[in-house]
Amino acid sequence: MSEEDYWAQFPDTLTTADVAKIIRTGAPAVRARLRDGIIPGHRIADSWVMFKAEIRVWLAATSNRPIPAGEPVDVLADYPDELSYRDLMQLFRVKYKGTIYIWLEQGHIPGSFVGNRWIVHKWRLRELLDETSNQRPSGEDVE
Repeated sequence: MSEEDYWAQFPDTLTTADVAKIIRTGAPAVRARLRDGIIPGHRIADSWVMFKAEIRVWLAATSNRPIPAGEPVDVLADYPDELSYRDLMQLFRVKYKGTIYIWLEQGHIPGSFVGNRWIVHKWRLRELLDETSNQRPSGEDVE
């Protein structure tokens, strides 16, 4: 199986079970490593969100084989400038739109309620992902 074939079996947004399968450990160990900042992830509300592209880069960086330097990962690259609740459901791999609306209403996801609908701008969502990442440049404290 090629590397691309291997990664194609996983969705763009990963669950703890997906990551456990990838790194051959249990889900409790994945959650502990997320809390410790070892595995890259984003804490949104009470949920961990992990993106396949970030996990791939992390695994490559921890490899004992040299890897070529690449572009920074942008998990939002394929999304429009204004995201709908459907886009957010896909991005965060959430099954119910009610969860997205709760996250919006409670401010876990930045958005503006205009007229009858929520508007979420990609640049604000990118800021959220930066803020909620458990990966910090050296010298920054993780709460």
